[in-house]
Amino acid sequence: MKHLLTIFLLTIIWSSCSNKKPAKTFERDKNIYIAMTDGKEKQLTFNQTDSDPIFIADKDYVVFVRSQSMGGNNKKIMHVNANDLSEILITDQKSYKDSEGGNEIFSVRHLTLSLDKKSILFVTEKYVTGSQMVKVNLDNGEWTEMFTAEIFEIIDKGEYKGYFLAGQSDIEDRGRDVYYRLLNDSGRIIKKFSDEESMRTFKAGLK
Repeated sequence: MKHLLTIFLLTIIWSSCSNKKPAKTFERDKNIYIAMTDGKEKQLTFNQTDSDPIFIADKDYVVFVRSQSMGGNNKKIMHVNANDLSEILITDQKSYKDSEGGNEIFSVRHLTLSLDKKSILFVTEKYVTGSQMVKVNLDNGEWTEMFTAEIFEIIDKGEYKGYFLAGQSDIEDRGRDVYYRLLNDSGRIIKKFSDEESMRTFKAGLK
């Protein structure tokens, strides 16, 4: 009887805890929140300068972008612990100098979690004529330059899992323009598309 009662109490406790797990993260008024599975919300940041949250479930923290609050336009990539709200800086400088000769981060676009959940990928400034897609390790902030890109997304299934669909600023038959391509992780062109719509149609057909 005592054994059954213990199991019953543990079941109730487990059910109560499971209903309070984070379900998703979102931005409101330039602060970061998580929504719990029980419908409640929890505010994680309070600076009113934060955006682009990504919840890392197995580490129980949220990666986000913070804009400098002292009149500057540069960005920091940080994470905040969903339990105790402690914040840690991941990176606030590029590993290279851009066309202006600086390595501050002024743009973080298409922030995405890598498939192995060990890194984040995003597009930032580098050249006068185009931007760079980079990978930053979540544990040590180490940068890896991937390839030029204005937009990108990771293919997460099928034959091309781990490859990228990207729009790259380049000079081809239309002159300087954005050209849409399928790339591997070293930036080698696997397939070219006539336009963005053709690229989206290709993605929709992946199984």
